[in-house]
Amino acid sequence: MSKIAVLNEFSIEAIRDALQKLNAFDKLKINGLYAHQLTELEAIDPELFAEISDMIKSGRWFPYAGAWNNSDELSEIALIKSCLYSVRYFLDNFGKKYRVFHGKKIYNNLFPQAVYSSLFDAVVLDDENESKWLQGADDFRTLVMTAETVDVTDIDDGFIKENEFISYEELADAFFESHLDLETVTLPTCNIKPEGIEKELIDAEMFSAINGDDKTDKIREAWIAHFDGESEKAREIADGISGGKNPDIGKIELHGDGVVLTEVKLSEDGSGDTVVRVAETCGKEQSAYIMYDRLNSGFRFEIMPYEMPTFRITNDGSGYAKEIYICE
Repeated sequence: MSKIAVLNEFSIEAIRDALQKLNAFDKLKINGLYAHQLTELEAIDPELFAEISDMIKSGRWFPYAGAWNNSDELSEIALIKSCLYSVRYFLDNFGKKYRVFHGKKIYNNLFPQAVYSSLFDAVVLDDENESKWLQGADDFRTLVMTAETVDVTDIDDGFIKENEFISYEELADAFFESHLDLETVTLPTCNIKPEGIEKELIDAEMFSAINGDDKTDKIREAWIAHFDGESEKAREIADGISGGKNPDIGKIELHGDGVVLTEVKLSEDGSGDTVVRVAETCGKEQSAYIMYDRLNSGFRFEIMPYEMPTFRITNDGSGYAKEIYICE
């Protein structure tokens, strides 16, 4: 049976040891490191980061996509944001889009929808030890996978020679191909609204969108500061955007039934992104995202009304237009 080798310890020594084993054995594959940990590694040891980066690009090292870091508590909007920035980080830095969400636990009954709208097909959760289907709000489902893992720091040369190794990405293929009849667990209804710093960050996003200010980079910096535990830094950035004022929701008109698309095209900057121009949207603005399953062109996407890399806002009373970059 194939083994899944994981790196549990985040330290320079542990990463170097894992890298040495990768270089020594072509058959070895390693799973580990969140986006947050990779950015920290890049700041601490750029040369080691470059080596890990090469292994990621060559399909030998599989980082933990999903949440930006392994946070204990995430509200609905924070989970969506965390997924968005993680997806963008791996796509922009390594050209990789992963199928498997790796996180700590089930956050709430919107978890399956958040996973799906972030384009993940399955999840691995630290706190879960049985494979199952999770069914949440609006009948969204996601597959929880479990497998036998070995800590790469604990295995020796003999063990590596005697075993085959796969990634969580390959494990997902095996799960779906086997059509396992797993238990479906329906998650209880809950209503987790953003409070405190998260509400301040959402208000800042809405404020900039309503006023036509492109503060995407600052908003991203604020959210990641929050995920990294730097709440005061996040609050300072949010205050700098909104001036401490509450957004005037009345200036944004959300009406109609669904989403009206005026244009879908490939971006011209060679990034590989797809640009979707949205004329009107309908949904719960307080949830800070509206998810639509598929376009006629056959890919899933999410719309986050108040933040994306580029957007265009009009306040002429006829709704608003936005140019959105999404992951295909």
